[in-house]
Amino acid sequence: MSLPGLSKSDLENFRNESEIIRLTAQQVIKDFALFGMDITFSGDTINAYNELFDQLDSSLVELLNSDYRRLLSLLYHIDISEKELNQKLAAHNRDHSAIIAEMILERELKKVIIRKFYRG
Repeated sequence: MSLPGLSKSDLENFRNESEIIRLTAQQVIKDFALFGMDITFSGDTINAYNELFDQLDSSLVELLNSDYRRLLSLLYHIDISEKELNQKLAAHNRDHSAIIAEMILERELKKVIIRKFYRG
């Protein structure tokens, strides 16, 4: 999903704002909790991406190996389609869990930005 008037560099700038980072972490925690998975955030906004990424990657490895339907349900809830997932996985030669973790973090960041700046 692209946001009108929001470039990749704009997204990168938002990744460095403490409030946006905290809100994104809260969104990730909330969405994963709905599927019975615990994600935590220490509050360290400087290392937030790595902290969240590592936890997501670990949870996603488990889902990829044992409960693909649940993974698809989680991604659907987060607003990542199976088509988008398959396109990303086909385009990159890396661990699937890492690719999916990146997709989730980017989508959750976009959700926060939309709520904060586009919906007032």
